[in-house]
Amino acid sequence: MRLVPLAAACVAAVALPAHGQEPEVRVAVMQHDITHLSRDDRESGVDLEVQLLSRPLDSLAILGRPRGYVSASVNSDGDTDFAAVGLAWRRALNERWTGEFQFGYAIHDGELDSNDPAVARANLMFGSRDLFRSAFGLDYHIDDRWSLGFQWVHLSHGEILGEGRNQGLDAAGLRIGRTF
Repeated sequence: MRLVPLAAACVAAVALPAHGQEPEVRVAVMQHDITHLSRDDRESGVDLEVQLLSRPLDSLAILGRPRGYVSASVNSDGDTDFAAVGLAWRRALNERWTGEFQFGYAIHDGELDSNDPAVARANLMFGSRDLFRSAFGLDYHIDDRWSLGFQWVHLSHGEILGEGRNQGLDAAGLRIGRTF
């Protein structure tokens, strides 16, 4: 499985020495497929995403010392689930608020393409098992350990990693974080 070596490398990054932000675990509850909310025949449900973030990676100082992440998202209605690895850049907006951008690689169990109109109408068509994952977040830090925030996630291959359909997936919701 392609994700196992990538996930292992990302989790190992938690042990790398760095200054500042500590390893963190987050849990997010998000509305699945927000782009098609008005259509009853598309993917639906709620996504539960769990994410582990490393300390800032000193070895990537040239990129602004991002943190490595590994995440998994499961859909409550049995629609598209995914797992991802990547990098996260967090910036302080003031003493309590931070903004974050994430970019990485994801694999999913959703539909790739279909000539069956019923399947194409009921599911997103991704065109590739490999996708890019980008996310934006805004967090309020309750104290040194806990944060609450908003997260928007987009999955797509941008017609770079595959051919055929590329409908992508957007999800948005709330997350809670705990540093160690």
